[in-house]
Amino acid sequence: MVKQAEAAQNAQLCVQAGGGVKKADPHTAFAGGASQATNLEEDSYEADLRKAREARLAQLKEQQAWRQQGHGSLRELQDEAEFVRIIGPHDRVVVLLDDGREAAAEDVKRALDRLAKSHLEAQFCRLPVERAYFLTTMVQLEGLPAVFILRDGQVTRHLPPSRLFEFASASSPLFPGHLARLLHRTGALLSAEGASDSEGERSGEEDGEDREKPRGALGAWRRA
Repeated sequence: MVKQAEAAQNAQLCVQAGGGVKKADPHTAFAGGASQATNLEEDSYEADLRKAREARLAQLKEQQAWRQQGHGSLRELQDEAEFVRIIGPHDRVVVLLDDGREAAAEDVKRALDRLAKSHLEAQFCRLPVERAYFLTTMVQLEGLPAVFILRDGQVTRHLPPSRLFEFASASSPLFPGHLARLLHRTGALLSAEGASDSEGERSGEEDGEDREKPRGALGAWRRA
């Protein structure tokens, strides 16, 4: 009786987890609510962890599929016939066109090969200009090296030397970063990973947003 009287005296109006109000001991009234909140937090954490695992697994499967298609390195093409076969199964293709005689071409080649290793979403290729009859007749080349961007089998961008080296020469240590951002802006890459984080470097590039687009029949090149 004494204990019951003390409990009644200590009881206060307490808000319950469901929103109701009742008299209860404030020292014990919320014990169940705290436990319920902890369980909800644990469930939320487990759900987030499960989603992260599923996303990572999907990413690994996608990367494996890209590697099986030959992504991950700069592929040397023998002729345009091989070029036509190559672009078929790829959503994104980056093609370097050069004559193999310019030092700048070798620098661009090395930069693209490095990007190919970290950007599996795109197929990177090199085609010697003397074996690129269609490309050299369908577009007036400003000079070499030149890069062509293809999306879903269609040429969407032509990047001449004036665009490739607009913000850094091929031999500059800044060039790979500029090239990564340029390819990202033109849709060839899903991100600019591999580029530097300098705001000063990015500002000029954003002001000079990509302006080179293929014209006429060049844009009509589609995969078979």
